Amino acid sequence: MHFPPCATVLSHTPRGVASVVSRALGHVGWVDDRERRLAENERLFREVNEGIEKAALRQGQDGHVYDFLCECSNLDCGFVLELDLETYEHARADPAVFVIASGHELPEIEDVILRGPDYEFVRKRGEAGRVARKDDPRGG
Repeated sequence: MHFPPCATVLSHTPRGVASVVSRALGHVGWVDDRERRLAENERLFREVNEGIEKAALRQGQDGHVYDFLCECSNLDCGFVLELDLETYEHARADPAVFVIASGHELPEIEDVILRGPDYEFVRKRGEAGRVARKDDPRGG
């Protein structure tokens, strides 16, 4: 598998402690609802980024860097990620993978699978992963 330049591939990290504890205590419904809400927030940023990619593709694939939005779950996040189309497409190859600013991960619902210079690829799991796959704008 080809990874973007300057990226560090990480091994699978352990599940978030909060998620494990909540599930063990029987708070599965609450955890699933929270995960679903967070995934919905991320979906909004992904839809904007899909529009950015479509506009960029009309310009041609010349290695140009474009401004994409951080796809984290914080609706107030306005962090801009400078990515080329190849890097963005690498993340989009899996509907459960999102591109976020470094340090914006939520260990209780996602694992960091790759680190770039100022971004990370995170893979959603649990209810957040199911929502991401179901709501993939590309029909995941």
